[in-house]
Amino acid sequence: MMPALLQRIGMVRARQFAASAVLGCVLLVALVSGYSAMSERLIAREAVRLDALAAEFQARLGDVVMREPGRLAAEVSMFRRIGGLAYLEVRDAAGRVLVAEGGPAMLGAPDADLRTALDAGRVHYDFQVDLLQPGYSASAGTLRARADLGELVSSLNGMRNGMLVLAALILILQVLLARWVLGGVLDGVAAIEARALALRRSETLAPVLPVAGNDVLARLTRAFNQMVQALDERVTALRKSESRFHAIADFTFGVEAWFSPQGRLIWVNRSIERVTGHSPLDCLLCENLADLLIHEKDRKIFAARAQDALAGASGEDFEVRLLRRDGSIVWVSLNWQPIYDESGVCLGVRVSADDIQSRKEAELKLLDTVTALRREQGLRDYYLTRSEEERSRLEALLDVIKLGVLFVDRDGRVQHVNRMLRVISGFSPDENLSGVRDSVLIDRTAALRMDEDVYRANLASVLEARVPTEPKDIPLRDGRIIREHSALVPSVVPGRFLGRVWIYEDVTAERRAADALVQMAERDPLTNLYNRRRFHEELERMIADASRRRTQLGLLLFDLDGFKPVNDQHGHQAGDEVLVTLAREVGAVVRRNEMFFRLGGDEFGVLAPDTDATALTGLARRIGERVSRMTFSFDGQSAGVTVSIGIGIYPLHADTGETLLGAADAAMYAAKQGGKNAFRMYEPPHAA
Repeated sequence: MMPALLQRIGMVRARQFAASAVLGCVLLVALVSGYSAMSERLIAREAVRLDALAAEFQARLGDVVMREPGRLAAEVSMFRRIGGLAYLEVRDAAGRVLVAEGGPAMLGAPDADLRTALDAGRVHYDFQVDLLQPGYSASAGTLRARADLGELVSSLNGMRNGMLVLAALILILQVLLARWVLGGVLDGVAAIEARALALRRSETLAPVLPVAGNDVLARLTRAFNQMVQALDERVTALRKSESRFHAIADFTFGVEAWFSPQGRLIWVNRSIERVTGHSPLDCLLCENLADLLIHEKDRKIFAARAQDALAGASGEDFEVRLLRRDGSIVWVSLNWQPIYDESGVCLGVRVSADDIQSRKEAELKLLDTVTALRREQGLRDYYLTRSEEERSRLEALLDVIKLGVLFVDRDGRVQHVNRMLRVISGFSPDENLSGVRDSVLIDRTAALRMDEDVYRANLASVLEARVPTEPKDIPLRDGRIIREHSALVPSVVPGRFLGRVWIYEDVTAERRAADALVQMAERDPLTNLYNRRRFHEELERMIADASRRRTQLGLLLFDLDGFKPVNDQHGHQAGDEVLVTLAREVGAVVRRNEMFFRLGGDEFGVLAPDTDATALTGLARRIGERVSRMTFSFDGQSAGVTVSIGIGIYPLHADTGETLLGAADAAMYAAKQGGKNAFRMYEPPHAA
């Protein structure tokens, strides 16, 4: 059935109809996918809103149920109004209804999720939220609510109906489009095809079709006429190009010739007469062209090269002597290339000959000049040897010293690189760097430096200076520290310079020793946290910074609850393990702009700049939860610790570092007295 249909409507019509059908199917699939994506987005947005509302219930109503039950009715009314809920009730831990708001108590079992309620065909969603006591995991009661899904269901139904209407419109437009394409455009193409066949059978010399109107047929006819006109112009252009080729070939300055595959001269341009004195006709009529033109000393090698050329090989710059009509000699350079037609058949060999007589005469004069230069070269070699000896002594000295040395001339090109600089920069000992631009060396060593932008900015300022620079330490990515300084090398001419010398020194060991001393002075050796000495320095600095910027500085002091029993029962090694683990776990909670200290024993502190009471209590809660989750096993017995945290804020609770430390310490002891494993904000005595 399909071949018969294709034969009836034609392959072009079938392809266009199939393309139209595929386009309609793609549009329908896109429409269905868009409806599914939009419906899922609406459902997900409603689910997120209800989840956020449930979280808000849990965060606020638990505290109200336990501490301020008188506000419960107002809070429930407000939540029902804001959340758009049909019904809402709150029960205490015993199951008694405390407050009910909305229609009659018509709640069923809570739905698993919003999608389940919609799939069941309901226009409402029942859910339940457990209310927790603030600061504890015990239940303060439950909240049950019903959300009206009528508006959501109406929106989904409207989208589905709209999708069905659009699908029907797409199918109608599909049918109309296929009918228009198959009935109109292809008829016009058939008419053009018939006229082109009629033109092909005619013998007219002006194949131009008549054009009327501006429809598809007219545009195709114009395109056909333009194609015929362009073809005629190309033929005319080819004829002109052929005439120009003959004009160029005949008047080319060098000799151009064409030999047949058998070695017979077919054509030669007029330059042969200027070079040899023989006319083109003399050359064409000559039976042995080699005896006429080639010097007898070059005929043997010329014959060998001619055989190679006729065998299909190309050649260039073959120098040979030609005999002129007057008996003199002229040197020429021969180049030859086989010529093939479109089917790969060899048409012959093209030979070009350039007059090089002037160059040969110049070469003879150059030989005389070279002889004279060699006499002077002996004297120059003597002084050069002495100079090279001095240079070798200097290079040996530079290779022995432990400093990297780089000489650059005033044009920015490398003159010398010693062994130590190659070691520092990672260059091969055998690589020749002389004459390389200094910018190339900088680019090649860029991957070694830690901060390339800072280095290049400093380099620009150094190159502008005309005085010796101060030493500058350059950190590398592999951990090394290279010290760099430079100075201009003065010339014998006052006010001029030969270039610049750069000195590089590896000061990694020196810097590491200094860093180790700083580490010992500021770090706790067990936990690697900052110690009490650094704590007091940072406390004063951050207070001064907060005072200048008019911001708040928070201090958290805490020590471990239950640490002494671990030490007493399992030894100090177990206690050290607890301290190291705590430093690692709490360090993961502390933010990058906050500083964590070990003040001594099991006492720790955190300085938090640019903060407030809410952020500090959140930080204290995270630290407490992180420490309480730490578990240890010593001698087959499990152990754990907690923390009591005191919080002080500058300038809210204190105006100096010592008073802030005292405020946080007092709050920490208040947390311990309140049952440990807690945190307390400092409360001034008058607020108690």
